[in-house]
Amino acid sequence: MDFPVNAKIFLNDDELVAELPGNVRLSHKDAVCLADLLWSKGVTVSEVVMLDWHEDASRAPLNGQKIAIYQRLRLLEQSED
Repeated sequence: MDFPVNAKIFLNDDELVAELPGNVRLSHKDAVCLADLLWSKGVTVSEVVMLDWHEDASRAPLNGQKIAIYQRLRLLEQSED
């Protein structure tokens, strides 16, 4: 099943950046804070794609950052149930 991608996440220097439709950009140095910003815009875990190191090693988020974003969004989704 394909889900719409509402947020593409990558690193820009030492900051995580999320690009959303409508030329909206969110950024934060902390992965959990970025996840909270995404949630405030209505983005769910299934709507997030992160740049892979195979595509661009210098701009791909670190594994720990990816895990933190996905985990925080999952926790926020579960709290809605």
